[in-house]
Amino acid sequence: MKLDLDIEEIKNIKDLLISRINDLRDKLADDQDKEEEVKEIIRNYKRLVKKIESQI
Repeated sequence: MKLDLDIEEIKNIKDLLISRINDLRDKLADDQDKEEEVKEIIRNYKRLVKKIESQI
């Protein structure tokens, strides 16, 4: 599926993903019990950000 987004919408999505990564990093420091799960989520978000960056 393809989405038709303008550059500002793409940048907003990228910024939201980066913000979420930072939030998860903060949570990681607070909750060591779910460390691996949170790290995997962060890795997935980073992959999305890189994919977005490669297309803009």
